[in-house]
Amino acid sequence: MTEGRELNSYDDRNYHVNVSKETTNEHIGHVCIHGYVLKVLNSLDSRHEDYVEAQNGMIIHVADKGIPTSRPVKNVQGRLMSLESFTCEKKSNRDQAPVLVCVVRLLKYLPGRILLGVPYSISLLSQIGRLTGRLDNALTDFQHPAHTRHRRIWNLTELPDLQKFLYCIKDNDRSKLIQEVLDSFRCDVTNSYSILKSGTLHADVNDYNILVSETPTNGDHDVMGILDFGDSVYSCYVFEIAIIMCYVILGSDVIDPIDAGGHTLAGYLSEFPLGRDDLKVLKQCVCARFAQSLVMGAYSAENDPENAEYVLSTAQKGWATLTNLWNTPQIELYNRWSRICREQYGIDAKFGGYN
Repeated sequence: MTEGRELNSYDDRNYHVNVSKETTNEHIGHVCIHGYVLKVLNSLDSRHEDYVEAQNGMIIHVADKGIPTSRPVKNVQGRLMSLESFTCEKKSNRDQAPVLVCVVRLLKYLPGRILLGVPYSISLLSQIGRLTGRLDNALTDFQHPAHTRHRRIWNLTELPDLQKFLYCIKDNDRSKLIQEVLDSFRCDVTNSYSILKSGTLHADVNDYNILVSETPTNGDHDVMGILDFGDSVYSCYVFEIAIIMCYVILGSDVIDPIDAGGHTLAGYLSEFPLGRDDLKVLKQCVCARFAQSLVMGAYSAENDPENAEYVLSTAQKGWATLTNLWNTPQIELYNRWSRICREQYGIDAKFGGYN
């Protein structure tokens, strides 16, 4: 290694490392000129090696189909991951230093900057949707048993479990709002699983996981790739587009947030069409992701006071945005998104029973 720096990460430890051109690893044909990402998975998720194997297989599958992403490479033993022991710092001289066993992987570094903080344009929003649609299209013929078994609180299928964290919302109006979202999701989405189009999803396409580059001519940005398959799951495709729509609606300052969601949806549907039954529950799914983010943010703030100021400050806009979105009549919302799809992209989006 010639140099390295730690990257931002929520649960894991990630490092961007640059290396010399020479290598003793016979499994690396050519050294990546941009370097590599050394990923040390947290000890809890490291217990599920089959799920990490599923992620690796998924990444390689989509990369082979032309989706720009950070591809895993084999280590000197010819494996895509290894289990390593790490000795942690002792809390006192009397304590025994704890040892953590973690999965370690190496992936090619994909250059670019994350979407977070980049001003949205209509072109960029539609590109985000198209990349997400291309990703799901590439995954239609990929399945791994671990994706059907793996459960995380952030999977939208687990939304009913959010009920047990609702005590963290101290404001009565906000608590009532989340309860309405949960009840609607149970009624309209959970009861419709059998008719919703399903497959293997990334399940966390957001402004931290999309890479962009600046366009030299006009200062706009283009989508470059997608990262972090750590929440991937076999589930409903409408969840995939709902998740990224949640984040672009939240992050849109120049373009009307609801219109921003419409342009992203249009890009997605141009690559991966969804039927009436799927689109009919789109509002509930977008609002469900908002609910997850806000409730789990409050839970994190309560259990990690040092991070509370950051978590709660970013939540202020989220509450206002969710309230506005939830209070917008469904037919008005769907007509608006349908009109953007039809008039600006030539896509006939049908929201079952609403248009």
